[in-house]
Amino acid sequence: MEAEKPQSSPPVVQSQDTQGEAPAYCAFSERDKRGTIFIASMIAFLAPISGSIYYPALIPLSQSLHVSKNTINLTITVYMVSPASAFGFAPLLTASYSDHHGRRPVFLVCLVVYIGVNVGLCLQNNIAALFVLRCLQSVGSSGVSIVATATIADMVTRAERAKYMVYSSMGYTLGPAIGPVLGGLLTQFLGWRSIFIFLTIVAAVLVIVCLAFLPETCRAVVGNGSVVASPWNRSGLQWLRLLSPSYDRPMEDRQTLLKLRRRPSLWDSILLVRHKPTAILVFASTMISCGFIAVLTSIPFLFQARYNFNALEIGLCYLPYAVGGLASRWTFGTLSTRNFKRCAREAGVTLVKNKQSPEQLRKIPLEKARLQLTLPLLCISVALVIVYGWLLQAQVHVAGPLVLLFFLGNAVTGMRNSLNALVVDLNAQRPATASASLNFFRSILGAGVAAAVVPMIDAIGIGWTSTVVGGVWLVVSPVLCVVYRYGRAWRVDGDML
Repeated sequence: MEAEKPQSSPPVVQSQDTQGEAPAYCAFSERDKRGTIFIASMIAFLAPISGSIYYPALIPLSQSLHVSKNTINLTITVYMVSPASAFGFAPLLTASYSDHHGRRPVFLVCLVVYIGVNVGLCLQNNIAALFVLRCLQSVGSSGVSIVATATIADMVTRAERAKYMVYSSMGYTLGPAIGPVLGGLLTQFLGWRSIFIFLTIVAAVLVIVCLAFLPETCRAVVGNGSVVASPWNRSGLQWLRLLSPSYDRPMEDRQTLLKLRRRPSLWDSILLVRHKPTAILVFASTMISCGFIAVLTSIPFLFQARYNFNALEIGLCYLPYAVGGLASRWTFGTLSTRNFKRCAREAGVTLVKNKQSPEQLRKIPLEKARLQLTLPLLCISVALVIVYGWLLQAQVHVAGPLVLLFFLGNAVTGMRNSLNALVVDLNAQRPATASASLNFFRSILGAGVAAAVVPMIDAIGIGWTSTVVGGVWLVVSPVLCVVYRYGRAWRVDGDML
């Protein structure tokens, strides 16, 4: 276990017995922390919205390019598999690079690439170009979303990381809902090309915001935020403050600089799974992600076939899932934070605002704190997804499946955030690398799921397809129980980076 990432104002851990005065975990002001988290969350929004805004345009695109629905569905597959393909080795390297040399340069480079690719997507007129450019679009967007998660981990301690992870995963929560609504509106009234024009504008605005307001947060570069970044890596706001005679510059605390022994490597994210706890958690998170990918990517075809919905109406069907996912911040996120504090008290550790040390954190049963609520949520999700599928199979009133989507969004988002937070906890010195590992394996299997789900539904029906999804999730439960039971012992014995 190693030193951790900074936090905003949330509490962190300090042991009752050790006490030299630990430095603040994050030296940024509360206002700066909130602003940085907001910007990073908006950037993380790009990857999922780039995928889901495209769903309502699938049928118009297949008609415009004169290809079958299965062929156009493969463009979803290539978007998801790109982060795990030859194209997608870039996010693996940018994640490792950002852990060593900073988040901000990676944000800016990836956003510029993303803008160029979206311009190309708007202008293309054949299926081959669509496939290639969707691959490149995925590379640009997945690169920034991974680093955005790490930025939040830089600023938030473990004690409240699960709650703040809701913001870092807000894109994955709201993207699948807002994306189809926007995509439906744009496709219905302006045509499918307007989708890529919209994404270009959003990315350009984010580049301007990054240049003006986003500070560097990487702990290997600025420590807890008290160390000033290199001149080329400062935001416009930081330059104005440093040049202002009235600015009260905080004292540098270079002891908070994270010292990483390894150079950035393409393989860092993949090699994390050599360690048992990380490997099991990545597997569990991947299986859960694949399940909800199957649910979300099948919505356009299911709701058009059963309820004769148009592109806009299909987009609106994603809203219950998004609202449920966002609500997990106040349901599962709050419960998770309370449970973490309870586990800390039982371990004889007192939580102190904005303080954290590796020695004290070794006393807290992290696996127990994260998984105690995750396991019951997993069982609830199994029941929800099976009922959802059979309601669609029975072609009940559309309100039935939509209500189930709300509760699925709440439960699945809570589970994923908890598992992702634990992976980052266990690889605290390299949060971007840990996030890239999750993204890499999720992309490999998720792409296959996106390609297979519609043919599978055609073959066995949505009822049995959802039962298969529930069965896969059920298999994850005993796997997580292994981490719950033995994870801390593995960590203490050093089977961790």
